[in-house]
Amino acid sequence: MREPTDKFILRLPKRLRNNLFDISKMYRRSVNSEIILRLEYTLNGIPNQELEKALEPAMFPEIERILRGNLTKEEEKLVLCFRRLSSERRNALMELLS
Repeated sequence: MREPTDKFILRLPKRLRNNLFDISKMYRRSVNSEIILRLEYTLNGIPNQELEKALEPAMFPEIERILRGNLTKEEEKLVLCFRRLSSERRNALMELLS
């Protein structure tokens, strides 16, 4: 059952709007889905990449390079996306894939 939704009109600068269209096209999502996803990430406290780098433990990049040594770019992207999921969504994805 889907969560009830409200219609919400939002004014965006043209540059941001175009960026959203490009990104949603790249990820094969609707613009609405892209906005919702990014808002959920932000409101759920998922840090941005700069903040993630600042919070990385020492030697993290080297360890990651060793562990990811034989991953394709697509697989690396998948790992990063998986790590950014909430534990609830990770479990749901793992259940779906099993």
